[in-house]
Amino acid sequence: MGAFFDGIKSLVNSLTNERNPQNTNAVVAGGRLTDNTKREIYRTGIGNKIVRIKSGKALKDTLQFETSADKDYYERRLAKQVKRATKFMIATGRGVIVMYMPGDDTSKPLNVNAINPERVKLKVFSDDLVSPLGVDLNLDSDRYYKPLAYSIRGVEFHHSRVIDFTYVEPMEMDAPNYRYGGISEFDLIYQELVSDGIINRAAVGIIDKASTFIYTIKGFKDAIRAKKEKELLEYFSTVESARNVLGAVVMDADDKAEAVNQQLTNLGETYDMSLRRLALVTGIPVSWLVGENVKGLNSTGDNERLIFQDMIETLQSDYILEPLNELTHKLGIGAVKFKENQGETPNSRVEFESKAIDNAVKLWSMGEDYGKYLTDKGVIEPDNFEEFFGKDDDDAQVNEEMMRELLGGQNGEASNS
Repeated sequence: MGAFFDGIKSLVNSLTNERNPQNTNAVVAGGRLTDNTKREIYRTGIGNKIVRIKSGKALKDTLQFETSADKDYYERRLAKQVKRATKFMIATGRGVIVMYMPGDDTSKPLNVNAINPERVKLKVFSDDLVSPLGVDLNLDSDRYYKPLAYSIRGVEFHHSRVIDFTYVEPMEMDAPNYRYGGISEFDLIYQELVSDGIINRAAVGIIDKASTFIYTIKGFKDAIRAKKEKELLEYFSTVESARNVLGAVVMDADDKAEAVNQQLTNLGETYDMSLRRLALVTGIPVSWLVGENVKGLNSTGDNERLIFQDMIETLQSDYILEPLNELTHKLGIGAVKFKENQGETPNSRVEFESKAIDNAVKLWSMGEDYGKYLTDKGVIEPDNFEEFFGKDDDDAQVNEEMMRELLGGQNGEASNS
């Protein structure tokens, strides 16, 4: 069956049709990377930096809790595990946190009521150590096409004991190839990483050998016909290995060598193109990826910051928030959400908080819950006074009088009313 192209076809020049890129090229993803390849990329500088930038920024003082007790417990028991799971999720496509009480049969469903938040065991594993055991094929199930159990280092864990952080979701037909997990960041940027490595290696070689030598040898064709060129090639290989910008070439006087100087044209543009491709796929601006100031006149970096923050917020909402709330729910912690206005500068943050306080004054004058509004906006931290001491009408009256004293001056009309 022929393909249909919505374009122009030459009726007189068949060569033009044959050389049309649409007819001679196809998009090939290259398939899933092996576990060993992902580990190798994770150990490289640029691969590890991408993971650190994304996981670090997504979880650095960005979470908001219902109570300060929940925040303290998270920072004390969960913060390290969640960050490790996020790193493994980005690098390998999946990071899992398993939970169990000492002595539990991990192949059985988790009894949430028997969980002691202070004694529960939490372990983190990357995708290369996780294998699914059975898949739910029931269309009515909430876990449709997800593993029923997991095998981790030879131990079976029921799915209720596993918090599964998965990255980019593959097509359903491809899900078995990814062990019903996610597509890693390294799968997505593999071609760009290879291109960057080629450019880096070529640049080093060109600088080391600033010019190309052409050796003219009498009788070289005869030596090739007699299959005796091996000794000559070994000789000149030895000569070439000794030649670089720090040393000279020593050779026989009967031989002749000519130097052809090489111009390093477009090397900078090629290197910049490689970085821009990495920035395009990862969502990390080039200036953030390289760690340099934004170039160009009147450039403040605001556009780059907005692009980066959009990427981070997408990472938080699409891949971290749901499994994180599943984890906190099973441990008896209230719902967790990400703060608003995360990526602002200190001055912008102060301006945002000032506007939020002005809005809180207006809500107070309307009799609305100004405290919850300020807490939701991250301006004030939640407290536990009500949990320890309770709240009665006298407390409510005292809070109302304090609010009138503190904020009434900012809105005199509301105070007088």
